[in-house]
Amino acid sequence: MSTPRAEVKQLTHSRVVDAAAHLFVEEGFAGTSVRGIARASGVSVGTVMSVGDKSALLVRVFDLLVEAEVAERTAVVRPARAAVAEPPESALAGAEAGGMCPDRLVVFTAPLVALFTRHDELARAYASILISGGREAGLFSDLATGLTERFRTVITERGCTAEEDAAARAGALYFAFVGLLFTAAAGGTSDPEALSADVRGAFGAICACPE
Repeated sequence: MSTPRAEVKQLTHSRVVDAAAHLFVEEGFAGTSVRGIARASGVSVGTVMSVGDKSALLVRVFDLLVEAEVAERTAVVRPARAAVAEPPESALAGAEAGGMCPDRLVVFTAPLVALFTRHDELARAYASILISGGREAGLFSDLATGLTERFRTVITERGCTAEEDAAARAGALYFAFVGLLFTAAAGGTSDPEALSADVRGAFGAICACPE
């Protein structure tokens, strides 16, 4: 059971993160300062720093943007075995009809492609922070696990990849995708169609599905 002090701390934490999110989106990473976040959230600079420095706050905010983007673009379906996040049926229809693994895999990358190209300046800063090390992000934890498992399912269910090779290949697909995201962010790419085409090409090379 949480104490009043813990609840106040959590509320303060949320205010700081919310203020940082607003400023990062409106002003960009470079245009946002810790002092500005403190002013917007109504707390001291020291309180902001107790939640996280500017880089840590961006990682947290960008992870929240990722979660929101994925939630907005997916629907939760509940088969007997578990709850699995799937894209809407309309998004899957074309990929299912084509039947090629790369086409089907690209559907599941759409939320992140959209986010990285829409917030390209934040994405560039986010990628730079993660590459420099010392920060953990959802892109390499829960999201990575869920998306890699979805990739594994897609490449095995029609016999494209043997079960014993599926985990390694799904991991390769995921990290190829993240590499392309980071490369696009570094180059300031804001064209989701071009990035999706690059992702599909990489997936096709890894899957080597017969056309």
